[in-house]
Amino acid sequence: MWNFSIPYRLKQYIDIIVQPGYTFAVTASGGYDGLVKGKPVFIAYARGGEYVAGTASEAFDLQKKYLELILGFMGLTDIRSVAVEPTLAGGPETANRKRAEAIEKAKQLARKF
Repeated sequence: MWNFSIPYRLKQYIDIIVQPGYTFAVTASGGYDGLVKGKPVFIAYARGGEYVAGTASEAFDLQKKYLELILGFMGLTDIRSVAVEPTLAGGPETANRKRAEAIEKAKQLARKF
C-alpha cells in the first residue's frame, strides 16, 4: 500500500493494459464488457497499517478496492488475496508473525489455484 492506494508504477502499468479492444469492450448499449475472463488472480497486499474489514480503518484501504474494481472491469472475477498487515504499526515481531501467517495462507490458496 502506498498512501492508501497503489504505487504509481503499478497504476501506470494498469493504465497501459486497460484499453478498449484489449481488456474490455464497449457494448452497443454503451456499457462495458471485460474481455479477460475465466482466469484466477492472486494478489499479495502489504500494508504498514491494519485495515480490517468491518472497522473504521477499512475506509482507508483504497488499494484492495481499486485493484478488485479494475480487475473486475477487465473481466477477472475470481480474485484471491492475502494481506500482510501491519508491517510497521505493530513493530518487527508483529510484522514477522503476520508475514508467516500470510505465507501459510498463500500456500493454502496455491494448492487450490
